[in-house]
Amino acid sequence: MSDANSGQNPEIREFAQNWFDLLSRHDPVAELLPLVVDEGLDMAFPERTLRSHADFRDWYAVVGEAFADQSHTLEAFSATEADGRVDIELAVVWAAKHVEDGVRRAFRVEQSWQLARTPGTGALRIARYRVGTLTPVEDAG
Repeated sequence: MSDANSGQNPEIREFAQNWFDLLSRHDPVAELLPLVVDEGLDMAFPERTLRSHADFRDWYAVVGEAFADQSHTLEAFSATEADGRVDIELAVVWAAKHVEDGVRRAFRVEQSWQLARTPGTGALRIARYRVGTLTPVEDAG
């Protein structure tokens, strides 16, 4: 993955960084929902696939109860945009303390996203989100 195409539109990388910042702070779900389509959502995590805002709310509540002190560090990023769609390939290091056992773990997570632009405003929203390979890493935090 490279940043070759993402340099053309910093808005796309900023969108991804903002998403991860919101997740790291575990901001209220109402802050995240406008960044995700409701109809046609296809958000696949290892534990569950989300298809709507209601699914996202449920998943976010469970994750918030299971993990604390989360951080997301965007490491690699590549985006291409065509016909109102943005395809993203990225790698992020996710670290968190598992509430159940108190152990902090970190993983490098490969992801692919597809963003759609909202008609009229052009605002970016996540339509497809795929979590791929999770590789354990030493957590510096």
